[in-house]
Amino acid sequence: MRKPETDFESIEFGDRRLTKRLCKAVESMRQNAGKSVLGSGESRSQAKAFYRMLSNDKFDMGLVSETARKGTLNRINEAGGGVVLLIQDTSDINLNGHKKTEGLGYCSEHVKGIKLHSCIAVSPEGVPYGLLAQEYETRKEAKSGLSKTEKVNRPIEDKESHRWIRMVRLAAAAMPHQVRAINICDREGDFFEHYAELAMLDMPFVVRVAHDRKSVDDEKVVGNLRKTPAISRVAINIPRDSRRSRPARQTEMEIAYSYETIPRPARIKDENVAETVAVNFVRITELTPVDGDEPIEWILATNLPLFDKGDVMNVVECYIQRWKIERFHFTLKSGMNAEKIQQRTYEKIKPVLLVYSVIALFIMAVTYLGRETPDMPCDLMFGEDEWKILYRIANKTRTAPERPYSMKEAVFYLAQVGGYKRSPSDGLPGLKSIWSGLCALYLAMSLLDGQG
Repeated sequence: MRKPETDFESIEFGDRRLTKRLCKAVESMRQNAGKSVLGSGESRSQAKAFYRMLSNDKFDMGLVSETARKGTLNRINEAGGGVVLLIQDTSDINLNGHKKTEGLGYCSEHVKGIKLHSCIAVSPEGVPYGLLAQEYETRKEAKSGLSKTEKVNRPIEDKESHRWIRMVRLAAAAMPHQVRAINICDREGDFFEHYAELAMLDMPFVVRVAHDRKSVDDEKVVGNLRKTPAISRVAINIPRDSRRSRPARQTEMEIAYSYETIPRPARIKDENVAETVAVNFVRITELTPVDGDEPIEWILATNLPLFDKGDVMNVVECYIQRWKIERFHFTLKSGMNAEKIQQRTYEKIKPVLLVYSVIALFIMAVTYLGRETPDMPCDLMFGEDEWKILYRIANKTRTAPERPYSMKEAVFYLAQVGGYKRSPSDGLPGLKSIWSGLCALYLAMSLLDGQG
């Protein structure tokens, strides 16, 4: 996997100086994750050059976004195509402290900032390929002034939820023909127009259900599914829940599924939207919850075929990877400090958010490659000077190996210099220790360069 700045080497602004400036800025931000634009540059003049780039008439945000997408697609192709999971979600970038930022509105009633909607591409094992697309929105008013009925009955094009459909259309147009892309969404993606669009584009999906809608037989779908006998019991690995300080764990769950046809809701007046959509529903319910917690229950909607337990488990395993976008948001906000971006206008914050997102996914790729492809040589991710210096500072030695070591070892070395203790109870290194380790590595390299 190439470093983020290499994705932008081919970008054509019509001025090669802008391209070089962007690549240099991305490299500096990668090597100084979490620092401001000023703090990540080698000098104040470099930071000023970056600010001038954002103000240049030739700088094209759309071109930067398209180039980042091409980099992601290149990595998918290099991996051989096959199945790719496209995970969408929205996160609020809280910029309440940015009182003087021009053009900034609200992302919720009490929070000024940006609603950031991202679509990331990951392998079925959960290793990120990169950012497929990203949208930014800031509301002019804290409240819309519309009643609940007025909000519900608006055309889908006038709703914020239309962003999910725009992403699906973009993905359908961008994906190479040999790639089978499965769209993964949480409850926000559970609306009829979204299902209808996915069905029309013949795109597979797995969406967590939020609404107990009626089928064409006038029966409640979720209610019926809960009455459906389980077909099997399975052991599921539940990812770590950082918000509630819950470690990763294994739990026993039972699974059931059903086939339903869903009619178009009466609120939809657009006759171009399909009258019905065929959807399979999966229920997975926890039998061994943590003491004091409600049992986990997932109701998933999908158009993937369900014939047996193996098919059902495939749907569940796809959905489990959805938590990678939560880790992306965590890395973006806590690792890259996206909520401390110091640009003075909304329009100039957006390209910085995009670059931070690309770097955050690079950090995630380093972390998860060490888990999923532990025997991969580390020189596929790091230059010779990087992996040799990493070995030296992690092992406190002046000598480095002649040949590159494994990716698993590289990740442990990064985590170690990032503060990871490597005790038996610590588990595998996490994202925080990896981004701290990368910063420590690049700082050590800059100090060694300074010594000549």
